[in-house]
Amino acid sequence: MRKSILIILIVIVGIIMSSCCASGGIEKKQNRHITDIYKDDKDDVMDSGPVKRGTLKLFSTYPDTLNPILTKSSFVQSHMRFVFESLYKLDRSQKPVPVLVDKWEVSPDGLIWTFYMKDNIFWHDNMPFSSEDVEFTMSTILNAAFDSVYRKNLENVATYASIDRKTLRITLRQANSFTAEVMTFPIIPKHYFLGEDMLNSSRNMKPVGTGPYRFLEYKERNFIKLLMNENWWNSKNHKGDTPDFPYIHDVEIKLYESMRESINAFQTRDVDTAFIQSGDCGKYSGRSDLSIKKYTSNNFDFIAFNLSKTVLADKTVRQAIAQAINKAELIEDVMPGEAIAADIPVIPDTWLYDTNILYYTPSASKARELLEKNGWMENGDILYKNINGINTPLSFEMLVNDDNDTRCKIALKISEQLKAAGISLQVRKMPWNEEQRLIAERKFDMVLIGSTTTSVPDISFLYSSGGISSGRNIAGYSNPAVDEYLQKLFSENNSSVKKALFINMKSIICDEVPYVGLYFRNNAVLYSKKLRGELSPYVWDVFNDITKWYIPIG
Repeated sequence: MRKSILIILIVIVGIIMSSCCASGGIEKKQNRHITDIYKDDKDDVMDSGPVKRGTLKLFSTYPDTLNPILTKSSFVQSHMRFVFESLYKLDRSQKPVPVLVDKWEVSPDGLIWTFYMKDNIFWHDNMPFSSEDVEFTMSTILNAAFDSVYRKNLENVATYASIDRKTLRITLRQANSFTAEVMTFPIIPKHYFLGEDMLNSSRNMKPVGTGPYRFLEYKERNFIKLLMNENWWNSKNHKGDTPDFPYIHDVEIKLYESMRESINAFQTRDVDTAFIQSGDCGKYSGRSDLSIKKYTSNNFDFIAFNLSKTVLADKTVRQAIAQAINKAELIEDVMPGEAIAADIPVIPDTWLYDTNILYYTPSASKARELLEKNGWMENGDILYKNINGINTPLSFEMLVNDDNDTRCKIALKISEQLKAAGISLQVRKMPWNEEQRLIAERKFDMVLIGSTTTSVPDISFLYSSGGISSGRNIAGYSNPAVDEYLQKLFSENNSSVKKALFINMKSIICDEVPYVGLYFRNNAVLYSKKLRGELSPYVWDVFNDITKWYIPIG
């Protein structure tokens, strides 16, 4: 009898516990943020917290070199961040955060920058790090024979010199308050390459850095192995003197012939992460063996007006078009969850542009009202106006490259939205090369196009008068007030003043609307279920906080 009662009690307790777990799971799903899709059934892995152990397996195509200054491989650039460090890194808000630098000073005219290195930092071969290494790295980058991808970072540097082992001084050609943002290239050791032919040195495949992981082994067309740096200068937290980071013991970078193999490698669990566009997230929904983290990329899509066209030279027409376009609706209808609306080519919610409030509230009726107040009259579905004695319809053509299916769909939706405001828009799809030719020849009304923003929140490529001659300011926009603001932004070192200048300039740009910003695309990272910790990628560091990742005992 007692045995029967005991069995019944065990069953009842089991049912109650199952109900509680199920309820907790539902609540977790309801509170899940769109950028944090985490399928975690705790299957097979008991997470008792951070522990120093395990191997992280990553994907890469075959490397050209492991020298981070010489490589053209985006995979090598990313993975060598574990081995090498820079003077600064960009945080999530796009602010420069000192890494190897302790402090810095800027002259009143903004031309001379002095950087003071941190103490007690050592290379993996136990040689001390110094400002001479930074000077050597800059010389390597600026050497035309090396064709470094970081050469553009230093194009404004006139002179640079190590003053003493701790101090580096550079002189700029023109004042640039964003200099810290470009000093984010990896620093390589001077002593390691002395007497070496840099381009042909075997040491390029045996890198020595200052970072949390040190090079262990390279096997051609097979793998690169890294091992945790027990003596990493930044390995201690504020609670004690024992090394805390990194947690993961070693990193194995598996090498493949083509990028196309990355997803298969992740599916077969040969690697622990994979990078995808957020539009592909649906393929992995419901999976309990992975987590997905979305982040805003630096790929910006926008509409450019040809301001040499008589009708589009009218600011009111451009304002009406901007107000008639419903960006949120475009994203929801064509690529839900795959983009974030934006007015200008600066990522929303970054320090300089810490908002996502759009300048125009979408309304087809208000757009039409604005046009009618400006003399445009209704005649059927399309508004007309007498311009120089000619009845001119409010009708345009918009170019879009035919190999970008998403842009083609967005263009057609924009055409529908403008029609509701009395504006006719014909979408003309064409090959990319043909589109570029028409833009260069200024034979277009409007064009739906994109750009990739850089680590510096510099929008002068679209909005400065100087951008017209270079061909980057394809609208042909020119405003002396905006040019002056751009100049002040680069000469102002006070961040609060700089932000105020930017906001004032943005108001002018959005009012005159030479371009209609649409959105930044989202990207995403897939993670194996075994990975725990601060999995929080962002565009400037997709392996953000890798030293705090860990693999639970299970």
